[in-house]
Parts: sequence; C-alpha cells; structure tokens
Amino acid sequence: MKPAVPDAVIAAIRTVLSDTGRDTKPLEPAMLLAADIGLDSLDLAQTIVLLERSLGVDPFRSPAPSRPSIRTVSDLISIYTQALGHS
Repeated sequence: MKPAVPDAVIAAIRTVLSDTGRDTKPLEPAMLLAADIGLDSLDLAQTIVLLERSLGVDPFRSPAPSRPSIRTVSDLISIYTQALGHS
C-alpha cells in the first residue's frame, strides 16, 4: 500500500535532510522549501526521486500546459496528489 501523499512528501524531505546531516525539525505545509527548510536544487531533485519511488508516479514526465511552481511543501503535496488523481 502506498503512503498518503502528505506523509510521503514529509518523509522524503526528512530523509534528504537526515542524509545530509541537517535537522529534521517539524515540517508544515506552508513552509518554503528553500528559505524555511534549506533545500537547494539538488535536495529537491533527491526529494522528487524518493517520491517517485514511494508513490510510483512521476508528475514531471507527462506533458502539462504549464509547470507549477514548487516553492512550498504544500506545492509538492498538490503536484503529487493531482498526479495520482486524488482530490
């Protein structure tokens, strides 16, 4: 059984933070990935790979009219929720 999208996103971010020796403080959906959490582009790429593995979907492969901005934890949750067809 696949994890719930919000849980999977939080777990993936915590894994990246932990793997790079950073604090895995409590994460909230409104937190900014870069400014609040300290993720850089490589961290985000690693997070996305972990999410692909745990959720079994790559929302960035399929053609989309416009790519959404990924600035917050909530943005990641929304992108994966939509890719999985959940409301």
